[in-house]
Amino acid sequence: MNAISLNNLWSYLQGLSLSASNQRWLGERLMEASAAKSITEEDDKLQKLNALFGAWSGSDGERMENAIKESRHAEYQRELVSLDE
Repeated sequence: MNAISLNNLWSYLQGLSLSASNQRWLGERLMEASAAKSITEEDDKLQKLNALFGAWSGSDGERMENAIKESRHAEYQRELVSLDE
């Protein structure tokens, strides 16, 4: 929802004659929905990251990791080559 829609919703809610217990109930339901949605979003992120990790796992991933570590320790100068030639 955009800001205008949220402001309209807030104005509507303020216009209702809700008791304190009804307001508390509404607030709790909104908090529960928000928490459930954030958990779902986090799960989606974790699933995507795990899928990427699985793509690099195994011997190929270990070889790449070792090659990166060795290149960092070697401290050699890399030669830049122009691709236009």
